Amino acid sequence: MTIGKSAVDKPEPGDSPGRAARIAKLAPGGRPSPRVASLAGVGGALLWAAVLAVEVMRAHLSHSLVSRPDRILGWGGAPFEAPLTLAMAVAAVLLVILGLGLRAAIHGRLVWAGFVGLLGVAAAANLAIRLFPTDAAMYETSPLRGAAGIVFDLVLPAAAVLAGVGLVRSGSTVAGWCSAGAGIVMVWAEIDATAIGAMAGAGQPQSEGAIAAEIVAMAWIGGLSLVLLALRGEDHVTAVRSLRARLAFGGLGAGLAVLVAIQMVATLVGYGVMGPVVTAQLEGRTQASTVSVDSVARSYRVYRPASVASRPGLVIVLSGVYGSGFQAEVTTGFDAQADRLGWLAAYPDSVLDGWDAFGSTSDWGLHPGADDVRFIGALIDKIVAGDGVDPGRVYVTGMSRGGMMTHRIGCELASKVAAVAPVSGNMATATGSAADVPCNPVRPVSVLAIHGSADGVIPIAGGRVDIPFSPLVDVMARWRIANGCGDASSVATDGSSTTTSWQCPDGTTVAMRVVQGGWHVWPGTPTGVGGPDAFDGSRVVADFFVAHARASG
Repeated sequence: MTIGKSAVDKPEPGDSPGRAARIAKLAPGGRPSPRVASLAGVGGALLWAAVLAVEVMRAHLSHSLVSRPDRILGWGGAPFEAPLTLAMAVAAVLLVILGLGLRAAIHGRLVWAGFVGLLGVAAAANLAIRLFPTDAAMYETSPLRGAAGIVFDLVLPAAAVLAGVGLVRSGSTVAGWCSAGAGIVMVWAEIDATAIGAMAGAGQPQSEGAIAAEIVAMAWIGGLSLVLLALRGEDHVTAVRSLRARLAFGGLGAGLAVLVAIQMVATLVGYGVMGPVVTAQLEGRTQASTVSVDSVARSYRVYRPASVASRPGLVIVLSGVYGSGFQAEVTTGFDAQADRLGWLAAYPDSVLDGWDAFGSTSDWGLHPGADDVRFIGALIDKIVAGDGVDPGRVYVTGMSRGGMMTHRIGCELASKVAAVAPVSGNMATATGSAADVPCNPVRPVSVLAIHGSADGVIPIAGGRVDIPFSPLVDVMARWRIANGCGDASSVATDGSSTTTSWQCPDGTTVAMRVVQGGWHVWPGTPTGVGGPDAFDGSRVVADFFVAHARASG
């Protein structure tokens, strides 16, 4: 097969310089040459990667995106939404150019036309995902966006496999098998990502698969384009034997091997981390349910150990921003503490970006019609009544945005909650003031705040990151005032952590545990292994709760 120009496309005498220049850039039949197509493909892959990187950075990956992929795949009113969508449109055009250029390398008009058609549909679906982010209520993602996600998940790997078939039939066996293999890896990644999204409570888990497909597609498009670049202007036999073609084929194969290895590791790690939680749900110890609050069906998960105490305690665990109950169950590992104590652990789902904590605005956490305080209160009432929970042993903990909401629950649901334990949380008004927070608990509530000194997401010294935060010392001072605590304090050291405690009325305690060098993580999770956050944060929180029960009634 000849991949370069043919005599048919040579300029004729009398042709204008402009026409001659255009013909010089075309492959047989007036089609884009492999050089043009390969450069377009490489450019498209790089642009696609850049756009996705910007979106990820805007999404603040320090927080969970597992159940809220909307933050990446088209969110309404986000900064730079228009230029990002425009950039993705350019990448989509470059994808189609790559497909057109492959006509010079693939025999068979149906294969070529099908491949270009699939790439075009994939590009259109990718744009639709960004153009239809959510409905007017902002609580459910658009059906059109969901349909676009399904289409994208199906056609992009199909295009890769079809391109592989065409390349193999044309004699480019290695490139063909690598392309088909990339399509298989896309499907594998999509299935894993979609399953994770479904377990995490995502409204449209196929969006997770779309993200995974994008990442693999960028590598596939770039690699295939480089192979086309290596083959340009040479017949097939010469191309296969040339050094640059061998390097290109070898690089494509090595890249595919790396993708397979990454996917295998991700699958194994994901199973290792999520396996116990998934198993608990399959065995019925974790059950998902809903409770209706103000006409909004709010979802949650409840873990009941095999051996439940006669009057068990209940711990509500709140996820971080863009998180979910599943994510909180996985990352905190609080099921193990429920097993140890014979208690129940509940993991409620927030709405969209997260909990409506103190300081929330219409841009962050405030969701008209969805009252998070009423939701948590209704959840407590339902579980206490249905499972015989000791009303004096109801507790709330949470991480990041969930920690912020934990503070609010302690202030506003003191009649139902004995103690709270915010981890890497904060309590402030929209201006960053803890002193002005309307925290007036009807009775004292014990508080244990855990925070890392190196937390860059919610700085321990306060300041503005995404929103304004107050210094941790001001937060604790506000709690001491709310609970009527004394001025005397005690200090205890445990490894890299220093805990300062104040005694308050009714046997309650206000305490802060500062982890020197600690990060924005739940202590004891894989991200904290080997560092200052390596201690079992869930056990520390559970032990604090055990020590701070309240007389029922």
